[in-house]
Amino acid sequence: MSAEINEPALKKQKLDPDNCVKIIETEGDVSSSVKEGPSESTALSKTEDSGLNGPLDPLAYTKTQHFTSEIYKICIENVPKYVNAPDVRKFLKKYDLEAVKVKRAFKTSFAYVTFRDEPTRQKALQTLENVQWKKNLLKVHCAEPDKNPFARNEARGDKKLQDCRSVREKTAPLYQMKLSEQLEFKLSEIQGVLNNYKNLLKRSWQSGFPEEHYNFSISEIKQSPALIGYRNKCEFTIGKNTDTKEEICVGFVKGSFSLGNISIESPDECTETCSCIMIEEVKKFKDFLATSTLPIYDNIANTGVWKALQIRTTEQQDIMITPIVDKRSLDSEKLEKVKCSLKKFYSEKQNCSLFLKLVGGKEEVAHIDGPEFMLEKLCGYDFQITSGSFFQVNTAGAEVLYQTIRETARLDDKTVLLDVCCGTGTIGIILSKYVKCVHGIEIVESAVEDAKKNAERNKIKNITFYAGNAKSAVPRVVNNIPKSPETRIVAIVDPPRNGLHADVIACLRKNEMIAEIVYVSCDIKQISDNIVNLCCPTSNRYQGDPFRFVSSVAVDLFPHTKRFEVIFHFQR
Repeated sequence: MSAEINEPALKKQKLDPDNCVKIIETEGDVSSSVKEGPSESTALSKTEDSGLNGPLDPLAYTKTQHFTSEIYKICIENVPKYVNAPDVRKFLKKYDLEAVKVKRAFKTSFAYVTFRDEPTRQKALQTLENVQWKKNLLKVHCAEPDKNPFARNEARGDKKLQDCRSVREKTAPLYQMKLSEQLEFKLSEIQGVLNNYKNLLKRSWQSGFPEEHYNFSISEIKQSPALIGYRNKCEFTIGKNTDTKEEICVGFVKGSFSLGNISIESPDECTETCSCIMIEEVKKFKDFLATSTLPIYDNIANTGVWKALQIRTTEQQDIMITPIVDKRSLDSEKLEKVKCSLKKFYSEKQNCSLFLKLVGGKEEVAHIDGPEFMLEKLCGYDFQITSGSFFQVNTAGAEVLYQTIRETARLDDKTVLLDVCCGTGTIGIILSKYVKCVHGIEIVESAVEDAKKNAERNKIKNITFYAGNAKSAVPRVVNNIPKSPETRIVAIVDPPRNGLHADVIACLRKNEMIAEIVYVSCDIKQISDNIVNLCCPTSNRYQGDPFRFVSSVAVDLFPHTKRFEVIFHFQR
């Protein structure tokens, strides 16, 4: 999966540029309930000093000794409509401005940028005022920090906002429905979104809409072979259970930070998604925490060390354990003691890879003990998995997904496959034996290196991987493909849930050698712009003949949840 993504598509709403819109730049794993990097959270202490008495101060987190991105924030107004967060970063670098964080609500006219110190912020305010970006004249001003949701809710006495669902209901909201009812529910949801695609396309065509080419419908939803405890990766938050008064709890957040409720509940009842192995490991790690002299992380006081626990498993019963700690209060001596204590605690565990992830500044991952990676077998191939690798969370369901992709693409020995957003090469490697050759394109260089290792491990000779932006890499790759009447170029795209950047869609449209696209999505509500722009009339922005809808099929990769994968097939 590539990091080339659109910013999250927002529902139409009034957005006040004087208040920060909390849109993060990158997508985290759905199982995660920890906020990466406390400096980016809006956690706070109860008072400016110890925080034990008195009302909550909504801005107290900005007054601690720790850096937060909210301190040196500006708002840039009149930002061009289709500019995203990476574009803003690139624009700022032209003026020698290095942003700590960029928050950009897609299709709005403003962006929020934070800097490391006040002099840099002042330089940005002076440099960017009245600067022209495309046809827009920029306006800039200081932006106020976000108010903490705990204080906000307390101030207005809003108790109704508390989320009272159990973690079982949150992680598996459909668990009380029969499996057949779950599939019917998901089919209905999918068809509703497809109907919206058609309505949006009608507007883009204005007149002469070729309705017969855009009869969006879903043919079926395939069931996952694994239905219980199917997740091979989960991230558990470390905190307190305010209901039972447990001081140390490892599990999922019962409420939500935005609603001012971060009570942690153990995953004991989350057997629909979490395996028994994971649940047992959570209990063991809780025992370890009870022996630690270091405090668990407190999202309210913005202090502490132990934040979360990531667990990965394989079908071969290998396990990878990665505790996540805030390193700001750890000097080198304390950090070494943490590593030694973890190594000692897990010294007798078999088939275990042990890592430590450090957040609270520049992220680092340290290997402590055991193998540096695990091997997972998928569709008969071996894939290397590290602590930060992307890999489908349902291994058995992923086999159904990739088989369905192959059937949809109708591959043969004359097919040249473009694997756009190829990640660690999973799709391209699995489909390589059905095609003439595969070209994988991925913007994340470390993922490309992993992809090359996976291809070498599986002795795949007809696959090449390219590190770079798809916008520039796709034309270069396509132009180097030997031209013949028999050559059929098929692009398979499997982007993050936010979809492809508009520039990549324009690139796919413009390269008319690409006759077919198989688009794989895990969140079809967020890719409506991608679908419309693939199929809209030819224009200066989207050149080349539009694609037409051929078919779509879903795979229930996430049983008992409201999520699923959909495979779309488009042709010129």
